[in-house]
Amino acid sequence: MAEPEAPSAPRDTAEGRALLQSRLAQYGRFGATLSSVFLLADLVIYFTLPMPGTVPLLAAHLVNITAGVGTWLVARGRALGNGTLIGIDIGISMLECAAFTLAATTLPLWARPELIELLCVGYVLGLRAFLIPSTTLRTALLSAACNLPIVVQTYFLHRSEKLHPDAPEALPMAVIILLLASASIIITSLTSRTIFGLRQRVREALTVGQYTLLRKIGEGGMGVVYEAGHAMLRRRTAIKLLRPERAGEHNLLRFEREVQLTSSLTHPNTICIYDYGRAADGLLYYAMEYLDGIDLQTLVELDGSQPAGRVVHVLLQVCGALHEAHQVNLIHRDVKPANIFLCDRGGVEDVAKILDFGLVKSLTKGDTTQSTVDLIVGTPLYMAPEAIVEPSSVDARSDLYALGAVGYFLLSGKPPFGGSSVVEVCGHHLHTQPEPLRAKARFELSSELEAILLRCLAKSPSERPSSAAELAQALANCPDSSGWNTETAKNWWAQRARTARTSERVTQTEHPATSAVAATVAVDLRERHVAPRRRAARP
Repeated sequence: MAEPEAPSAPRDTAEGRALLQSRLAQYGRFGATLSSVFLLADLVIYFTLPMPGTVPLLAAHLVNITAGVGTWLVARGRALGNGTLIGIDIGISMLECAAFTLAATTLPLWARPELIELLCVGYVLGLRAFLIPSTTLRTALLSAACNLPIVVQTYFLHRSEKLHPDAPEALPMAVIILLLASASIIITSLTSRTIFGLRQRVREALTVGQYTLLRKIGEGGMGVVYEAGHAMLRRRTAIKLLRPERAGEHNLLRFEREVQLTSSLTHPNTICIYDYGRAADGLLYYAMEYLDGIDLQTLVELDGSQPAGRVVHVLLQVCGALHEAHQVNLIHRDVKPANIFLCDRGGVEDVAKILDFGLVKSLTKGDTTQSTVDLIVGTPLYMAPEAIVEPSSVDARSDLYALGAVGYFLLSGKPPFGGSSVVEVCGHHLHTQPEPLRAKARFELSSELEAILLRCLAKSPSERPSSAAELAQALANCPDSSGWNTETAKNWWAQRARTARTSERVTQTEHPATSAVAATVAVDLRERHVAPRRRAARP
């Protein structure tokens, strides 16, 4: 059975129209440039070796230069409709071919004007086939419309005057030109089919369900994240694909569990899941909202420690997202600055989104897909003591410990504990008390806020807030809670985030951890093996 033909041109979509318009601009620019070169060459011939018919050829080049520049200017302007673009494509090609065909009729018969016409028309159509997205049929019909007049013209030229007494009659000469024209038609048609058929195949390879992958924006231990566009909707989307080398049965279950658990959460400060499925090649993926903003890790790296009011503003939002998750017995286990994202939502700045639920633990009995209890997972700089010594005992208060460490980091610019190795950092979490926060903060903060965060960092879970709701209530009641509002957030983004959005633009991208203590790790207690994972992709 014959292989079905791959479409040669994009459909009538915004992407397809933009491609066609940009290629028309290139076609006009390249055509005008080449015609200018030929014009200079013909001028040299005209002045050094005068020959009848040179002037009309010079005029044809001028027509093509004018048409090319006009096409370039029009195609560089406002967006045009698909019908208009196709009309320009056909019209400019036929005009340029007609100019050469008419000019060549003024040449003497001994100069073989029909061959010069074939050469010039072939050059125009070849350039078009190489640059312009077109169906095979449209290219074939256009090539035939431009080449067949040469065949008819050849017949009448050689009928009125014979090239040589021994030369063939007019009809055989026309047949020869017809064969050459047919070869030109076939070559240009195959060029369109091949070049843009390949482009379509590349496009299909970058298509997952109804989504077209545009660029890679993140990569983690389990998956790769791409910016994507939906075939029908205009909103940008982030697509997370399971890494092919991680597609074992256990990882498939874990990936499915991640999206199922995340999609069950509806809090506005939790990343929103749109879709989930399996690509044509069997690769699992899920689609989520695309975030354009800055994560807390990058925020501090670029802007330094943050005002207390803003820190409370962010922590309150994260508390809301964690409270919903904890209410349905889900523990995040990897709360850290890199997994909390600030963005604009509906014109509201500084909306916090908590990301990366790949390490979520379910406290629901009978959940056989969760990670083994003998496995320590998380980021050492933000890991609760019980997650180190007894991973099976982690609960909602473990997330609050990590959130307290995030608040400490935002206020001081440094995590509560540092170290040159995972073991050293974990030892500090187990045995060292954090330094007083107010002495390290760049901005003034209340003793109440300091006490709240240090309470979150208590070694014993029983000494921490009992729930995210209790922590949120304490944060809302502290004097710093009124220090940041919509207006201050708007001013910050307008004045100071411009650098982060332009010179160091931040989206849901991956910036590698500088050391093992800043990366998510997995520690198998049975084998005492520490395996650093690549920093989890956002989201």
